[in-house]
Amino acid sequence: MTHTKQQQIQWVLASDIDNTLTGDSQALLRLGRQLAELRAQGRLALFLTTGRTLQETLTGFEGENIPQADAIITQVGTEIYLPPFSAGMQPLQEWADRLHRQYSRQQAVSFLSNIDGAVLQADRYNTSLKASFYLDQAPNPDRAAELVQQRVAAAGDSYQVVWSSGKHLDILPAAAGKANAVRFLIHHLQLAPQQVIAAGDSGNDRSMLVGLDYGIVVGNAQPELKEMQADPPAQLYFAQQPFAAGVAEGLRQLGVL
Repeated sequence: MTHTKQQQIQWVLASDIDNTLTGDSQALLRLGRQLAELRAQGRLALFLTTGRTLQETLTGFEGENIPQADAIITQVGTEIYLPPFSAGMQPLQEWADRLHRQYSRQQAVSFLSNIDGAVLQADRYNTSLKASFYLDQAPNPDRAAELVQQRVAAAGDSYQVVWSSGKHLDILPAAAGKANAVRFLIHHLQLAPQQVIAAGDSGNDRSMLVGLDYGIVVGNAQPELKEMQADPPAQLYFAQQPFAAGVAEGLRQLGVL
């Protein structure tokens, strides 16, 4: 992104990938073309914010028609990558250093001690800055997640729990997460957008949906997001359409498309 384009940016779109952009290939192709045009005009910056690894995201550019982006935030906001993207590249060191200051993976894992049914996720989803478990085999997954949250809260303010889709639980540094990573990037890239817009479908998107200027909740969102419709924050738009069509619907509502 050139300095001139940095100054022209009107919108930053921070979008989750799985079941937000993906899910309807034709809708994603249409949205991808529209986003590419706005990026070429220097009016929009696209940040992909995902629980995926970098390699899974790069594979998605080719195999799933995921739109090219100006930044990739992976592992639920604990790793940031800037172009040119390549397999095996290292995440942005400044962000990693900030997160490592108050995070112990050993302590993070200990919060799940003796939680019946907790299963450690695959190695690629467990890093020095992220402890990730499945809780769907627990007798009561929501109650198990609540117990972990209580343990984390009692330990101080160095950690946060991200609970999503009734299945995935992550223990992250308190300074991490999708919203914090987006804010850091905007400052790091010296952007001054008029609006920062988030799009997502599950609990690990909540921080950016309610913490940035505007949030688009796609029509296929998980219950933990749809329950906010009962008393919706003013900045949230609940799309009727699912997947990429829902993102496009929200962007039209905001006057971006």
